[in-house]
Amino acid sequence: MSQTTITINGNQYDLKVTFKFLSAFGIVKNDFENNIETMGNIVMGIVGGDPYALVKALSAMSGKDEETVQSDIENADDLDQAFESVENLLVTSPLTKTTVSKIIKPIKDTFDNMDKKMEEAMADKSLPASSNTPA
Repeated sequence: MSQTTITINGNQYDLKVTFKFLSAFGIVKNDFENNIETMGNIVMGIVGGDPYALVKALSAMSGKDEETVQSDIENADDLDQAFESVENLLVTSPLTKTTVSKIIKPIKDTFDNMDKKMEEAMADKSLPASSNTPA
């Protein structure tokens, strides 16, 4: 079983990819099409930096309740290690690596293309100033 330990906001998280983790995301026996879509959403959320995806993944991987995890990540100074650790576990775990290896590159390419287009638009000043400010 693949596992790793990280610390967020002073609290230790022992992360493992288990069938319980898969079930927490709705991945079920004999539903391949839905499972691929669900795994894609998990990977997209983690690669894209979605804090809600991180909360759910950390909770499912560590067994800690989502409220505790959310409090820790809200008060963390940096979450890069947490996102990287979850991504690495998804890529290396025997339970997820085959599926994730097929979907992670297109997902990362999509995000890279979005970033590139945004940088080009900002360089061209084709986006109004209000577009690059948070809502």
